[in-house]
Amino acid sequence: MYNLLTKWPFLVLVASAVACGGDSEEYRFGFNTTGIEFVFFDVNEGIFPSRVTLSNPNNPFREYAIGSETKFDILDDGGNAAGFYAWAVVLAGEPTGENQYYTATKLRDLFLSDEVAEADREIVRDMAIEGFQRVLDCFPDSVYFDVTGAFPRKLATPAYLEIVDLGGRVQGDWALVQDTNGNPQAVRSTPFNFAAREFPCL
Repeated sequence: MYNLLTKWPFLVLVASAVACGGDSEEYRFGFNTTGIEFVFFDVNEGIFPSRVTLSNPNNPFREYAIGSETKFDILDDGGNAAGFYAWAVVLAGEPTGENQYYTATKLRDLFLSDEVAEADREIVRDMAIEGFQRVLDCFPDSVYFDVTGAFPRKLATPAYLEIVDLGGRVQGDWALVQDTNGNPQAVRSTPFNFAAREFPCL
């Protein structure tokens, strides 16, 4: 897998905060990523195991491989629509809990910031909920790390909480309990019945 920065170095212009007087770096991939708009294409886009985002003409990243550093640059500074499209491409190429989780966070952000057509808002909310549910269904043991990179934490708990915050209902035998430090922790008591899901983790 090649990095977009390597394949098309002339497409990527990084204007530093010092040069532009801004608060953060702005990344451009031959276009202004913060100017990308979300256009609803398919209810399964950005939700594993779907790869439909790779055929979405509205996704400007569909023909590029995005590196591990670049995806976080876009997540932080690229705008919500660009973040969603970029992470959906990464998820299609590398199905992991981290990639599913951050793709879902961009769907959540698009919904919460009203960056979608009014007729599509509830659809996008449901897509975000389903994306977080896929973390629980398909990647229940996936972890993320703190800023030091030293302390892994399971993504199941934040995914669970995101579903609840969006007004969804967590599917499966999941419950929220307190760990020894009094922090919430999502756990399940029995294996999830994948066969009962409309879109199993295949």
